Amino acid sequence: MEEFSKKQKLFNTVQLLIFFNLLLALIAFIKDIVLASYFGTSETADAFSLAFFLPDMLGNNLIGAAVAVSSIPVFTKLALLGDRFHYDEILQKLGAMLLTGTLILFIFLLLLADPFFHFFHFNTDSTISTVIPYFYIMAPIVLIAPLWLMGSSVLQASSKFVVPALTPIVFNCILLLSLLWCQWAGIPQKLGGEIFSFVTTFATLCACIITWYYVMKRQKIKWSFQSLQMTKNKEIQKLASVFGAYSLILLFSQASLFAERLFASSLETGSIAALTYAYRISQFPLWVFIAAINTFILPTISAHLEKKDFFSLKRDLYMSSFFVIGTAILISLVLVIFSKPLLSIILARGSFTLHSVQLTSDILKGYGLSIVGQSLFVFCTRYYIAKGRMMPPLLIGMLGSCVNIALLFFFVPRFGLIGIGYAVTVASSLSGGWLLIHFIKSLFSVEKRGVSFE
Repeated sequence: MEEFSKKQKLFNTVQLLIFFNLLLALIAFIKDIVLASYFGTSETADAFSLAFFLPDMLGNNLIGAAVAVSSIPVFTKLALLGDRFHYDEILQKLGAMLLTGTLILFIFLLLLADPFFHFFHFNTDSTISTVIPYFYIMAPIVLIAPLWLMGSSVLQASSKFVVPALTPIVFNCILLLSLLWCQWAGIPQKLGGEIFSFVTTFATLCACIITWYYVMKRQKIKWSFQSLQMTKNKEIQKLASVFGAYSLILLFSQASLFAERLFASSLETGSIAALTYAYRISQFPLWVFIAAINTFILPTISAHLEKKDFFSLKRDLYMSSFFVIGTAILISLVLVIFSKPLLSIILARGSFTLHSVQLTSDILKGYGLSIVGQSLFVFCTRYYIAKGRMMPPLLIGMLGSCVNIALLFFFVPRFGLIGIGYAVTVASSLSGGWLLIHFIKSLFSVEKRGVSFE
């Protein structure tokens, strides 16, 4: 009866997360349709996509994601132990260090933005003159997004999944409303890009405030400069070790995305925007299904390992991995086979012309093929994070990113924009498949320990 109850709870939690992720994907999907209709694959679309990429890459996809993922096992353990004193202490120190580090990074970004964007090979000088003002408006995301994701991880570690699932929905609703207003009011594209940049920063701030409102309802924290003092606390050291390794994995991954945009900037106008649309469309199904599993699985694995409940660990990992593989294969087939008609139906309106459809379709086919490898790598990495054993995903991830960047030099000159997709597919298949093999071997080892334990 107890085993059935655990399975039912697992099923209900994943169902709830799938619902919220479905709602998120729907709202974000509508937002991107309006975005494509308003900006198309124009010069302004390229400028906004690139200006948003840097703060989003550093604040959200690198620092924020690394802090969120690495802190969940630590906070999950302390929550299970009921160690409120150390829980509050670590939360305070982590928050203070995060604020200090991102503030320093923010200052450097403001100083180095101009030379950085001149690395890109734009077809017109007006693009660079548009990118930099947009970037300055959105640069505070580097400060805000990590705090937002850290707060979400604190709630997830306590099995509070609703607020972390709702805040991205709030974020995308604000963006959608601003785009609809710009389109309804007939705001010119360049001015609309500036307004949308302000709103993007504002929406990130709103999501952060909502998250920390619920965190602070549960925590009693007094912020002080003493939080920045170095400590020998083993939980802080564990968190720092996982954060460092996972940050390197994400850094190499983001380096690949940066290289893709660098190569896209050397192609025709609109290539960067088409790359962004294709990437986001390929991620929508993952938000609904794969992300639901990934959100739930890390605190779950961490709890099983802490309790030494190897039987439940093995069960949840097997169920989740089969779900991830099957879903990823289905999504990949749909995007590859129906990329052009799909884009024609959902995006071909307003400023998004038939030529825009062709540009985006080329890259979407490649991204579609890469979904299986990407999903496997992200899922398997959660297991190694929970175990605190980061070397396998780190080395495999670094190799995959290096292969991806190297293949760009070979594929893009020969195949154009679609070559970016080919490079991603080969690299992600290599890294995802290799890590899956390592993961299965490790799982067999856990299974043997689980039998002896039981």
